[in-house]
Amino acid sequence: MRPHYRSVVFDLDGTLADTEPLVLGCMLETINAHGHAVDEELLLKYIGPPLPIMLHNMLGLDLEQAQPIYMDYLRRYEDVYMPQTRPLPGAESLLDALGEANVPLAVVTNKREDAGRKTVALLEWTERFETIIGADTASDPKPHPAPLLHALEILEGEPESAVMVGDTESDMGAGRNAGFAGVIGIIGVRDEEYLRRFGATHTAGDLAGVQKLLFEA
Repeated sequence: MRPHYRSVVFDLDGTLADTEPLVLGCMLETINAHGHAVDEELLLKYIGPPLPIMLHNMLGLDLEQAQPIYMDYLRRYEDVYMPQTRPLPGAESLLDALGEANVPLAVVTNKREDAGRKTVALLEWTERFETIIGADTASDPKPHPAPLLHALEILEGEPESAVMVGDTESDMGAGRNAGFAGVIGIIGVRDEEYLRRFGATHTAGDLAGVQKLLFEA
């Protein structure tokens, strides 16, 4: 099979790694521990940007107010939640197929880069990716195009032959803003109409569907 794209950039949480329940659980525990009553339904409306931005959008907290919550979240997640990380169904097969096709791959996450690298290492995927870009790597996090364009520089790719794969509006917007040829949204946290509104050119129900979109017979 021949891939449609010469470079593939993946989001991490909820796209390749089955971390959505872990992230939500840690956010709920941490934010509520700091005296802010939030539930999963509210979090799901705002999830996607880095947590300090989420806290501003969701609760109106400024950076100074959000920072202690964010640092506590990072500690809790790394100590308790991260070790539970598992790949999503179809992730290994998809990465194998892209590796066999010699397609250069990158991860661009709105986690901090060190947390992204630890998650990828935990899944034993470090050798699969040319680079891992975090929210603190480039000038701005997704949906800004900077982290995707930075990843492409390392992959030696071009936007017109690249695809972004993710599951939130931050991923879709970043792919669109970077001028990527393809922006694939995985339906789950957001529905198809929502993902397309923010920039998805294609949608899939799971990673097996993503694999079909990335290759042609």
